[in-house]
Amino acid sequence: MYLENGCVTIEEDDECITCANLQKGIACPLIHALSLGVVFLEDSLNVTNCGFYKKFERHLKLVLPITDDIPPED
Repeated sequence: MYLENGCVTIEEDDECITCANLQKGIACPLIHALSLGVVFLEDSLNVTNCGFYKKFERHLKLVLPITDDIPPED
């Protein structure tokens, strides 16, 4: 994670990528504090053991194609 031109950039090796708080938007207390200027990030930071971390799990299901016979259009 690093700060550039007032924007917090999260890198792939940061734990934030798979966090449920980040998937909800700005629900992460750490990112929220950075965006408000309560906490300052002067250099890069690799987030690996965050106390706010909640694993984001996707619940996707495969959808089978419709098998109804549809007559071709002429």
